Amino acid sequence: MAKQIEFNRPTKFTLIEELGSGACGKTVRLLDTDMDAEFVAKKYAPIFQEEENSDLFDELLNRFRDEARILFRLNHPNVVRVFNFYDYREVKTAYIVMEYIEGLEVLAFLKDNPFAADRVFEGIVDGFAHLQSEKVLHRDIRPANILVSDGGIPKIIDFGFGKAIVKPESADRLKSISLNWWCEPPPEFSDNVYDFQTEVYFVGKLFEQALSEGGLTEFKYRTLVGRMCDPDRDSRIESFQTIQSEISKGKFAELSFSAAEIATYRSFASMLSEVVSSVQTDARFERDPEKVILKLEELHRKAMLEEYLPAPNRLAQVFINGSFKYWTKSAPEVGTLRKFIDLLRGLSDEKQGVVVENLIARLEACERTEPSGGYGGYGSTMDDEIPF
Repeated sequence: MAKQIEFNRPTKFTLIEELGSGACGKTVRLLDTDMDAEFVAKKYAPIFQEEENSDLFDELLNRFRDEARILFRLNHPNVVRVFNFYDYREVKTAYIVMEYIEGLEVLAFLKDNPFAADRVFEGIVDGFAHLQSEKVLHRDIRPANILVSDGGIPKIIDFGFGKAIVKPESADRLKSISLNWWCEPPPEFSDNVYDFQTEVYFVGKLFEQALSEGGLTEFKYRTLVGRMCDPDRDSRIESFQTIQSEISKGKFAELSFSAAEIATYRSFASMLSEVVSSVQTDARFERDPEKVILKLEELHRKAMLEEYLPAPNRLAQVFINGSFKYWTKSAPEVGTLRKFIDLLRGLSDEKQGVVVENLIARLEACERTEPSGGYGGYGSTMDDEIPF
């Protein structure tokens, strides 16, 4: 029999404020004084007493537990995280402790930050695509259940009506629980159908409302939104994965590089490849474009009066976090470095990411060696007359 492990030191929370209440419970904001971190605690406390309708009371409590189970297994930056569940069966209640999100409801955020609409749309689609990949229907998609943090990151919350699909179910079992819809429901409701294509519809309607309220003049996914909330299921986009694919196609079209940009990249990439001989298998690569730019600029500052970089290994250190071997007789040109920095600085965030990933792909293609004590991250010289 497996040994039971009990952590019997209770966590101490400080109540900060009450956030609200609904048909099934109330929500408060708490401070974990030991961890100095804020959380949201949702308590099961329906608006009616158990003796008024014991069957419904127990059904809603079981649904509350289901919500905790569903959320606990989800892990995505655009879906609220559940950290703990406290089950007080003896007194017919329970608590879900989850991530605290400081921000606004999605429509209010978009009204104040219309320039962020594209990024918010992409994040929401990614979150629901994750739910679909986990076979989880949210079932209560409305503006109040999608918050956007102060940093512009959308978070899908409130899975009180969520449903994990384990096996095919009847249309009656799949129909929506909520009757209080905030927008015109899709035609399939008349056939008791609620599936992921229905969820696509409601996310589309949410952004349709955002567009109708104005301010999203630069929003580039208008056509997609129209296809998402098409009443005709044969014409409506079928899944969130399909929407992700459509978004990616558009991004790739935007990521085309000019001949001059490609030439500048290739000159620098060839120069970097001529420096590095091999990279240890435990080395890691710097993938943050902003950090790469800052390191390159610092390197250029220290050599800007030279024709060639005095220490070629310093160039490799910009991209390689770990041990590598380099050619001492390589001569990286300072002018090529300067042109590449100018190129990188002038690109969009997406293009910067593409450039850095291409450079890393070159480094990953270098010979990989097993660790043998390490070189302190500074590289080890190679005699150019002895290639191996």
